[in-house]
Amino acid sequence: MASVKLNKQRIPWVILIFFGIILFTMGITNHYFFRTYTFDYGNYNFAFWDYAHFRISPMPTYPGNFLQYHFSFTLMYFVPLYWLLNWLTGTYTLILIQTSLIMIAAWYTYQLIRLKSDNIWLGAGVLFYYFTLLGRYTTFSCDVNIAVISACFIPVFLYFFETRKYATAFIILILSLLSRENIPIWFVFIFLVLIIEHRKDKKAVLLSILGMTLSVAYFILLFKVLIPSVETDEKQFTLFNYSALGATPGEALVFVLQHPVETIKLFFVNHLNDPAYDGVKTEFYLVYLISGGLVLFFRPQYLIWFIPIVAQKVLNDSVLRWGIATYYSIEVVTLLPLSVFLVLSGIKKRVVQNTLVAVTCLATLLTTFRMLDAPNHRMQWVTNPFKEKIYYHRYFKPDFDIQKVNSVLKKIPPQAAVSASQRFFPHLSQRFGVTLFPTVADAQYVLFSVFDDYFMHSHEVNEAAREKIFSDPNWQLIAEEHPVFLFKRKEPDSNKSFDDYFANLHTDTLFCSYEILDQANQKILFNNQRIAENSTIITNQKSFSDRHSIELSPKNPFSSITQIKIVPDTIKLQVSAWYFSKEEKRAHIIANCGKGFYFINNEPDTISPTGWKRLTLNFWLPQQKAAPDCSISLWNTGSDPVYFDDLRIIKFYKEATSLNTDLSSDH
Repeated sequence: MASVKLNKQRIPWVILIFFGIILFTMGITNHYFFRTYTFDYGNYNFAFWDYAHFRISPMPTYPGNFLQYHFSFTLMYFVPLYWLLNWLTGTYTLILIQTSLIMIAAWYTYQLIRLKSDNIWLGAGVLFYYFTLLGRYTTFSCDVNIAVISACFIPVFLYFFETRKYATAFIILILSLLSRENIPIWFVFIFLVLIIEHRKDKKAVLLSILGMTLSVAYFILLFKVLIPSVETDEKQFTLFNYSALGATPGEALVFVLQHPVETIKLFFVNHLNDPAYDGVKTEFYLVYLISGGLVLFFRPQYLIWFIPIVAQKVLNDSVLRWGIATYYSIEVVTLLPLSVFLVLSGIKKRVVQNTLVAVTCLATLLTTFRMLDAPNHRMQWVTNPFKEKIYYHRYFKPDFDIQKVNSVLKKIPPQAAVSASQRFFPHLSQRFGVTLFPTVADAQYVLFSVFDDYFMHSHEVNEAAREKIFSDPNWQLIAEEHPVFLFKRKEPDSNKSFDDYFANLHTDTLFCSYEILDQANQKILFNNQRIAENSTIITNQKSFSDRHSIELSPKNPFSSITQIKIVPDTIKLQVSAWYFSKEEKRAHIIANCGKGFYFINNEPDTISPTGWKRLTLNFWLPQQKAAPDCSISLWNTGSDPVYFDDLRIIKFYKEATSLNTDLSSDH
């Protein structure tokens, strides 16, 4: 019996170690595989490095400094760890810190439940539950965030408060209040719950009232004095986005007091009046009610401390915050384990208690597995299985050779100014003079992947920025590991000749002027006699060159599909066509090259004196042994006819292969 009892005592440690390995592995591999992003992780790394050098500098990616974006001192807390660890762990340091804090919060959650019950299965259950909630894994899509770190303080504070170690609890309270703008209001409701729980303990009630008063006072100080003191004309505080309530926290409070029923409705309805977002809030509630939240209705006081953190989600103007994606449920995920298992600890019958623990954990696990699959999401576009699902079949398969790409990065001196694209910025962010490509500024080096588009610009704008570097004689290509390219700015007196990357590539052109007709088969041909189009949509009403063009109408909006077989040496494709339309942005070029490689463009780059406009779509191709074929087509999304002429497809490749042997048409 003693050995059995000993084994039971080990179960919480096994759970903690098992999930610790998973979380540390996910954080480290996401960064190692260049899956961490400039927003947020690159910015966090720059600010962390900047604070460690006792500076508050302008951010390299947006106006103002980090303190103006988030009035938070959290990163400053860990400056000693920068000097202790960063020489070894580099840009991984913040990932290690955040994951360690998540583990610490889990441990204090376990300890607090053990204070309430001697049932080892209740303690083991709360740890398993803590680590299997959906929001624990969707958070990996955003790498590191202050919201994740600040939430970790709450279970620690509650543990020390419950054990009457009030001095330590007070220190944790101060660290929490200074960690993020929403924490003071959250603590008002936390203290309200503590007053209810300890209503017979005068000292605990008095300290809770003092804590609540301190929280309100700091909140007022924060928004009336501290935040305005760091605002400038260049950068204003923009994180209060609750137009349904008011323009400021004060206006929001007045609205809530004057319109309580309307405020409650806003928790559940789509207040943006766009039907595309219907059901997003409902999905959030269902996921976390099924994942144990229903238990809270047996002790409703624990619902109270969720009010501010749910309100900040579902009342916000950003629909992304409403749902279950990214880190926007992290406060709920951090506090829900304590709340649910505090309720379960109050059940007297051990059999019922253990049964509910098992059912809650199983329901949570199954819900998490289901909702980590994108098709089950209300908003599928925000899921990222490469970062959130360690069991995803491609999770441990990077997009390129990591060792070779790292050798490219090592060619950049530690102090050099560099412009890096989205996925490389976080690895190079601990320096002055770093910018996010396509911003180059005074960079001495430019590093980008040809598949790494800056999300604020269209693909064509990103591709134009890359081509500008390729064609600029002031930049020299010094390293390439497809799809990654590193350029160095030439010295003014450099005698090196201009190394045009594309000059060393072969090209082949496929062209259709819609003039070559195969009358026997009623088909229009390319210049290599391959089928380009059905003759039924040929017209002589308008043309850019010669006599004919094709007419795409609302009833027949698509051209025929041109299939291009991609062989391993194919580097990129350029597709262009001239069009005439009465409507703006209704003509499109579409390219579909398999999962993850879909491109579309409706922005003309040239306008002729006759009113015809040219669309150009450039895109690079992955270097794979069995790359999928590319499908090229034209599309009219308007209510009037669109005329297309002079379709041109240029293939760039390293070896002398030809389009003539790898092209077909699909109607």
